[in-house]
Amino acid sequence: MRQSNNAFTIVELLVSIAVLVVLVLLVGRLFTSAATVTTSGNKRMDTDAQLRPLFDRMAVDFSQMLKRSDIDYYLKSSGNVQAGNDQIAFYSTVAGYFQSSGSQSPVSIVSYRINSTSGTISFNKLERMSKGLVWNGVSNTETPIVFLPFTISSTWPTATNSNSDPDYELIGPYVFRFEYYYLLKNGNLSDTPWDTPAGHSSVDGMQDVAAISVSIAAIDPKSRVLISDSQLTTLASRLNDFTTSMKPGDLLNQWQTALDGTTDIARPSVSAVRIYERYFHLVPKS
Repeated sequence: MRQSNNAFTIVELLVSIAVLVVLVLLVGRLFTSAATVTTSGNKRMDTDAQLRPLFDRMAVDFSQMLKRSDIDYYLKSSGNVQAGNDQIAFYSTVAGYFQSSGSQSPVSIVSYRINSTSGTISFNKLERMSKGLVWNGVSNTETPIVFLPFTISSTWPTATNSNSDPDYELIGPYVFRFEYYYLLKNGNLSDTPWDTPAGHSSVDGMQDVAAISVSIAAIDPKSRVLISDSQLTTLASRLNDFTTSMKPGDLLNQWQTALDGTTDIARPSVSAVRIYERYFHLVPKS
């Protein structure tokens, strides 16, 4: 009596193993892709979380900006061309640091800048200063709020240069590029805070400015450790300044093109850079 043999052949076993290996590889690649997407999404959320309070703070500062023709503004203009990272300083009715007691005015001097002093803890990071001011004549030691012809740069030089000041706070630790320009009330974008075609040639209480547009480049905390300060400085220098020939969205498009074309810095670090733009509308003078 013959006995049947139902065992697998060696060829069948090899084919089965090959199919199993392919399935394992496919599943592994699927999990790897999913992990990459998740990591990228988490980095994006980390950056967004870092910037949300920054934009909220800017919105308050700009909305409470003093708009008077008899005070000074430190702004980018045809007479104050700022190459690379910009700096801005103005009077605002937000609360500021004030070390003495009594006689404080409701006005502060507010400044934003990217720290450019190498070797400091805030190098290549966004700082904000809000210094509470006193009224004119009430103190012989505290610097008061001043009116034209006294300027911000001559009265509070640390608000307009890179020198240290105890009233600066690190508000954007992962922001390394800061650029702004103006939306005029005539609908044009401008790098000068007045309407030249209308015959204006001075700030005059921000009479011609409807909003200030802020563009920034930031990198998430995990990716920041992969790039050196010198590389970050180089990367920031490749992100163009705003020009009046640009239309809405052009600046960010040029920044993204510059990032995509960067090959001499580790790609994972460059691809982790996020760029943002926000318009902060100014409250009209009452």
